[in-house]
Amino acid sequence: MKTAVDIYKLLPKTNCGTCGMPTCFGFATKVGAHMASITACPNLSDAAKTALVEELEDQQPARGTVYEQALVSLRPKIAALDFAKTAAAFGADLKDPDTMELIFLGDKFRITRDRIIDTNGKEPVPFISILIYNHLSMPNPPAPAGEWITFSSVPASHAKDKAWAGHVEEVIARHFTGNVEGLKAACERLGGKPADIKGSHDIAYEFRFFPRYPVLLQFYDAVPSEDFPAQCRLLLDKTVDKYLDIESIVVLGEEFAGRMTGRV
Repeated sequence: MKTAVDIYKLLPKTNCGTCGMPTCFGFATKVGAHMASITACPNLSDAAKTALVEELEDQQPARGTVYEQALVSLRPKIAALDFAKTAAAFGADLKDPDTMELIFLGDKFRITRDRIIDTNGKEPVPFISILIYNHLSMPNPPAPAGEWITFSSVPASHAKDKAWAGHVEEVIARHFTGNVEGLKAACERLGGKPADIKGSHDIAYEFRFFPRYPVLLQFYDAVPSEDFPAQCRLLLDKTVDKYLDIESIVVLGEEFAGRMTGRV
């Protein structure tokens, strides 16, 4: 059975993003978890593609992917929550003692004690459910502080600084270089609101990843004459670590970058 590392060794390692993931290793992880097809990589050599397609098609999915296993472990924790208290703390809409609705990246999800469904009655992909569960599992979140900080200022973020820069901010900056109007359109499509923030940025938009999880995007377009590349800063509320663990913050940032650039 091929692991994510085995699959990654056969990939081109260009991190081109054509497959929908910002990195080749992220794509390998999804393929290994049966959440993506190896044929989504357009730069795979014919020999590697033939070998992997045959093996992965014959390979039966493992008894529960990593994501599914994580969901199994999280559901009892959600089932035990006081939904009325949780809804009030996280800005969800309490429908009844066992049901609440929560906005996540502009989409509405219904959370019950045993599952999450979208407005079409379908369960989202496992990692989306995990992000929502991890958010709702955080104990006693404070009100947003109204003070913006960089990702590197979040406690315990040091090991993930490069991932945040490379998989989130740089992905957005590269995609919208020289296209400020395109970025404005993408921000508005995802529910962003223009932010009146002083600074030298070209645009600034505020988002709500969750009802009480504000994020500020600032974009500085490239200036070729000064050899200045485009830059994107995604700032977080000072209380962000009380609303999500550090791993989930990065995954959420990657999902946002993917939606902004049309990769997911």
